[in-house]
Amino acid sequence: KYPLAMVNRLMDVHGPNIACGYDIGCTFSKTLSTSLLGSRADELSFRLVVGSFHGHGHNRACQLDWHPHYVTGMGQADFEGCERIFVSSNALAPGMRHVSTFHRHQAIEQHFAFWDEDKYTALSRYLSNHYREALKIVKDYPAQLKKVQ
Repeated sequence: KYPLAMVNRLMDVHGPNIACGYDIGCTFSKTLSTSLLGSRADELSFRLVVGSFHGHGHNRACQLDWHPHYVTGMGQADFEGCERIFVSSNALAPGMRHVSTFHRHQAIEQHFAFWDEDKYTALSRYLSNHYREALKIVKDYPAQLKKVQ
């Protein structure tokens, strides 16, 4: 129910020709196609993929159809942005076993406040690196880019 609501919202906001990474995108695609949203997703060319990290846990046939590395038009996206955030919070777990609910919430809040600050600080470097990378791709692969346009 909630993933269908998410897909509906994505299609409302972003329109046609978008992709969404979901750990079980391969299985969920069947649910989507048989739901009331199925025909709309087809009309808008909505595409599900399995994130790169989770894709390696799927069999080879599934990977060829659903892993973003093998799906045309996915570029270099890995569809695992949330995983990076959650992995960073794993270090909190050992220290949380014996603390009160208040202190647990406080530690989680502090962790993500610092995480936000660190990411914001690194944002200009991130944008600069990706801009240079995009310029290199435009320079090195003009024929492939024409096909995508």
